Amino acid sequence: MTAPAHQDAPPAEPDTAPPVPAGPAPEEIRGRLTGWLAEAVLTPDTDLSAPLRDLGVDSIDLIRTARRIETSYGVRVQLRELFAPGLTAAGLAVLVAERAARRGGAEAAPPGTAHDPVVLTPSQEQAWEEQTGERGQWNQAMLFTTRPGIDADLFAETVRRLVAGHASLRLAVEERPARRPRQRTAALATGGPPADALGPVLDTVEISELADADLSAAVTLRCELEQRSLDPRAGRVARFVRFDAGPSRPGRLLMVFHQLAIDMLSWSVVLADLEETYTALEAGRDDVWPAEGTSYPEWAEALAAHARTPEAEAEAEWWTQVARTPATLPPDLPAAGAGTEAAADPRAGNTAATAATHLEEFPPELTARLLAAARAHRAHPGDLVLHALGEALGERIGEPAVRVDLLRHGREETVGDSHLSRTTGWFTATVPVRLDLAPGTPAERLARTVGHLAALPGGGVGHGVLARHGRPRTAAVLRAAPPSDVSFDYEGDDVDSLPLGTLLTEVAPEPVGDITAPHWTRPHAVEVIATTDDGTLRVEWWYSTALHRAATVRALAARHRALLTELLTALSPPAPEAPTR
Repeated sequence: MTAPAHQDAPPAEPDTAPPVPAGPAPEEIRGRLTGWLAEAVLTPDTDLSAPLRDLGVDSIDLIRTARRIETSYGVRVQLRELFAPGLTAAGLAVLVAERAARRGGAEAAPPGTAHDPVVLTPSQEQAWEEQTGERGQWNQAMLFTTRPGIDADLFAETVRRLVAGHASLRLAVEERPARRPRQRTAALATGGPPADALGPVLDTVEISELADADLSAAVTLRCELEQRSLDPRAGRVARFVRFDAGPSRPGRLLMVFHQLAIDMLSWSVVLADLEETYTALEAGRDDVWPAEGTSYPEWAEALAAHARTPEAEAEAEWWTQVARTPATLPPDLPAAGAGTEAAADPRAGNTAATAATHLEEFPPELTARLLAAARAHRAHPGDLVLHALGEALGERIGEPAVRVDLLRHGREETVGDSHLSRTTGWFTATVPVRLDLAPGTPAERLARTVGHLAALPGGGVGHGVLARHGRPRTAAVLRAAPPSDVSFDYEGDDVDSLPLGTLLTEVAPEPVGDITAPHWTRPHAVEVIATTDDGTLRVEWWYSTALHRAATVRALAARHRALLTELLTALSPPAPEAPTR
């Protein structure tokens, strides 16, 4: 958030330099930092005075911490600074206090500024190519319960400021025959009536006369319709639909964003800005505008420029070696229909309409051992889950190494002078990783996986950068390797970490509808998604019934479960039971 400096301070003496503003004390900042970090640490006995990188806190939690620091103190801290060896909460507090005391500098572009056409990011371009049909219904969406009695005009102004402050919510994709697509960002007027500027972004649905049962049915129906309302080619990538239930009943707010415009980390930014802006306007303050550091179009340009730097080109051999690793999980089912597209490519039937899921839920005792083993081996819990997945796949296809596509947050501030903790957009990067399954003790095999993940050049964004914007020979080699048939994502618990407040009070019970069209092409044959929530590890296996039988996926999931259990038993044997008398 940005606000003008206070104008009521007494002027400085003519011959005296302006005083350095007194910022918050390091002790106060340290107290808040410790509280924020404690929320991200999953084990209560963790020593929060240890270096941040040793707390078992992953990079996503550190991005959220950087966002909170910027929101609370107006200070930017980059992710690479938070991962610096030896940096503790106390050291970070001193750093924040020093920057808060001298903050200032060049002003950012005014809210609502248009951006000239730029290239798509590598993640955007790859996904755009994968979807050969209609690309409109390919969304992220959430429905929230709102407090009663929201002021319609103030809310409209809040949405206008939110969309003006975040360039990705105004982007449009420009298709060009025989040329690469580009994205541009439209200008948004920041003066005059909100309705004149917002156009189709915001709609209000009057439901105050409906009974509770009819209210839910009406909301559900409208949500389903809204999933088909976006069109990135026309610049419609964001929709806000407020359901007004009157002054005494909670209403609803549906937010639908096109996948090209947002990722899961962006939701926290959107919700925090929505709450803060509306609250400020309601209190009579007109000086609060959502603001981001590096805008999404600027990030796209920075990635393209990074591809021809010596640092990026030095990564080419690494990614070339990874690309040679086997990554095929043979389908069970033969292609249907001789002479059809599906017959030529069995994966052509891998659409949203054929998706199914299998869930494995681990007991709390095993989940606790997972967290303890990860901490003991200086790894993230997701690293251990991924390692067991690699071993299960290696057994299945009979290979000594396998390639898996790992989903990472992609907000790597090592590219240019980027500040991304408050930027909305689709940063998620699909990064190929090589899991070496050579013989060794369980600890040795795990160490190879953890070492490989820790050594990913530049956090992994370089693979997409080189494949899309690198020199022709390098790009051709990397793009010739097909994606892995299996992807892995360790998500944590994104819903519980959302910054809900007094405006949006909770996630609403009604369904948001299908976020993808039935013909939407799934990027992988099998998607493995792991979460750790309330002390329970859950692993979801998403697959296509056009490619694999349910029995095959259940068997693979069971083997993964057994291998992970064996690994944890070897790394951290369960405590012996107390002798009985």
